[in-house]
Amino acid sequence: MEDIEFKTTNKKFKCRVNGLIINDGKILTLRMKNNTSYCLPGGHVELCENSKDAILREMFEETKTNVSIEKEFAIVENFYIDKNNLDTHELSFYYIVTPENFDKIKFENYSLMENDKGELKQHNFEWLDISTLNNVDFRPPFIKDKLISGNYNFEHIIITK
Repeated sequence: MEDIEFKTTNKKFKCRVNGLIINDGKILTLRMKNNTSYCLPGGHVELCENSKDAILREMFEETKTNVSIEKEFAIVENFYIDKNNLDTHELSFYYIVTPENFDKIKFENYSLMENDKGELKQHNFEWLDISTLNNVDFRPPFIKDKLISGNYNFEHIIITK
């Protein structure tokens, strides 16, 4: 399948999903290899795939366990300049999800390898206490702020440059 992502000479659009697994005041985060910041598991929505199917697929690919959707957390339209200096429009769907078998989720830090369309990616998972997210480089910051404030109500957020 093809990811929903396209580029022009100086602009880019992408559509993504992200999953929040929360347990006992902590959230499952990941750091990609050679990355110092923390983010949420997830990935690109594929062409002709809806965001709910995409989050179920992406969470299985990255955590190796099936999840169910508990609730929609946010839809975010984020406009920014990326690391390649492209004017970027990212549409992201955030879902609070629950593993079907919580016993398959490790409650300590661990790593898994994912074969992402032929590219091997190492995911380093860490459980972070939500109350201490301000002490680490957790991205995106608007989701961090929402979590720390305890605002679990659905929001449509627009972030402009």
